[in-house]
Amino acid sequence: MRHLIFRAVLVALLIVGIAGCAAKEKKEAPAEKVSLSQIPSPARAVIEKLTAGGQIKSIDKETQDGKAIYDVEAKVGDKDVEYDVAEDGAILTNEESVAYDSLPAEVKTAVRNYFGSADGLKASKEMEKGKTFYEVEGSKAGSKVALKLSDTGKILEEEK
Repeated sequence: MRHLIFRAVLVALLIVGIAGCAAKEKKEAPAEKVSLSQIPSPARAVIEKLTAGGQIKSIDKETQDGKAIYDVEAKVGDKDVEYDVAEDGAILTNEESVAYDSLPAEVKTAVRNYFGSADGLKASKEMEKGKTFYEVEGSKAGSKVALKLSDTGKILEEEK
């Protein structure tokens, strides 16, 4: 009998603990499509400068740590670019498509080892918080995969 009561109390505590952990997870609002005219002027001025002579494909307003961030995707010249711009105009990240051959040797080696070849891969260079990262997209075992790598070739993320 004591054993059954102990089990019941233990199960109840486990359920309460799991529910408490789930309640603590902070969910960010989903991204919202916005137009350039809806963006505060400091951010809008920076976005206009970054995409001058190009075409804006989309702008998503996201919320990170309670602050609005504008995720801008555009085509400028022959490059696909993406920027995350804060409301005050600060550029948080910038990413642009690059030729696979321009990647550092360590990155190319890691990518070839992962995909088995360099055929059909798309590459981009990303700057975030003063650090350089590379993203390479390709197919592996019939699935599309995006890798995020450090400048030393270390795979940091794998997205299928």
